[in-house]
Amino acid sequence: MTTFKERLFSNAMRTLIAFNLIFISVTSHADEATESLIRQLEKLQSIEAHFVQYVVDKAGTSVQESRGILKAKRPGLFYWHTEPPLEQVIVSDGHNVIVYDPDLEQATVQPVTEQLSNTPALLFSGDVKKLGESYLVHHKNWDKTINQYVLMPRGADSLFESLRLRFDSDILVEMRLTDSLGQKSTIGFNDAKINSGMTDKQFEFIIPEGTDVIRELGQ
Repeated sequence: MTTFKERLFSNAMRTLIAFNLIFISVTSHADEATESLIRQLEKLQSIEAHFVQYVVDKAGTSVQESRGILKAKRPGLFYWHTEPPLEQVIVSDGHNVIVYDPDLEQATVQPVTEQLSNTPALLFSGDVKKLGESYLVHHKNWDKTINQYVLMPRGADSLFESLRLRFDSDILVEMRLTDSLGQKSTIGFNDAKINSGMTDKQFEFIIPEGTDVIRELGQ
């Protein structure tokens, strides 16, 4: 049986992978919906926001609620800080992912290229030239400002059954993920700052002294 901490880590990693679709270089020859999504993503070079994440299982039972801060910058920079009581920090520089658990005084360092390259979403540092070959994209807009895109993976080995992105006036306001077990994650973003000129130094993370560091093969 997985612990709450393990579920928190798993959900955060799925979110990290989903953001790979957003903070990469996106160029593709595809259908109208895919091209519309590409144009939307090209406007989003960086984001800083507070988030609220709700996760329910297949039966609709709540299994997790968390809040925190997200920072992401194209290409490859990602910072996800879940607030106490189950505090956790996940940082990616496009090459490595650091998962730091202050309660356990433990940090795991994983090479991005080995841990995430086989996922349907390519790496932060990747170049998606064939987005339409990996995903079916459906586009719906309710008015001039609100656009929704649903990405359905073409391959059977995806971590997701679907990924929904909703934009309001070019600002990402919500992301919904459904995994292969029917678990659904809804992440709402507020106080978002888009393309605010964040520097790479804002994504630097120093593992605190005395932390037990676990390094995966390839480090």
